[in-house]
Amino acid sequence: MTMRSIFLLSCLLLLFSPRLYPQTCQVLVKELQGEYTGGCKKGLAHGQGKAAGTDTYEGHFKNGYPHGKGTYRWADGSVYTGNWNMGKREGEGTYRYMKNGREELLTGIWKNNMYVGPKPVPPKIIKKYNINQVSFHKAGEGNQVILMFKQGGMANASIMELMIAANNGIEFRSGSQIGYQQVTFPFEAKITYKTWNPLRTVLLDCTLEFVITEPGRWEVRIEN
Repeated sequence: MTMRSIFLLSCLLLLFSPRLYPQTCQVLVKELQGEYTGGCKKGLAHGQGKAAGTDTYEGHFKNGYPHGKGTYRWADGSVYTGNWNMGKREGEGTYRYMKNGREELLTGIWKNNMYVGPKPVPPKIIKKYNINQVSFHKAGEGNQVILMFKQGGMANASIMELMIAANNGIEFRSGSQIGYQQVTFPFEAKITYKTWNPLRTVLLDCTLEFVITEPGRWEVRIEN
């Protein structure tokens, strides 16, 4: 191969080198359009990256939008760090902003770019004795707590000497279910009872204490 051929081949390699001609990556949020560095897919910001326009964002992108975890800084100095869904705040996050000369802080859950409220506190078991399993299920919005005593997946028919001390609410009974309505949360309850074990060879003294903080229609399944 002559020197001239080698020179021409080198020029062609340089000409078509992707390093010299990087893919242009677009951010689809107008306020972030300007400079972008990071992952790219089909001409759109995708993956980890950083965008700077009138506002700035550093974090994860998807198809040109902030998506996943990241930090967004507005031109007025406000900052949001948390989860995003296609350019909108969605999920858990923290927003810092100035109001009347003071810094304000919103921490909790966001939906469709709007603040919903603090992160819900899950139900907490304070004490559990001679009980195999306790599960909490939020069936919807409301102010009700239903207790379901189970054994082997069926209603426990051997409950004896049942005593329930609740901090508020009106007690009601429906079949094997016992519940409280018109509840004000947090709802706390202490339950004591006796029941046979599944083989009906041992009579167990059982105790359960729990607290539910988040409002709703709750089902508490107590399995022996």
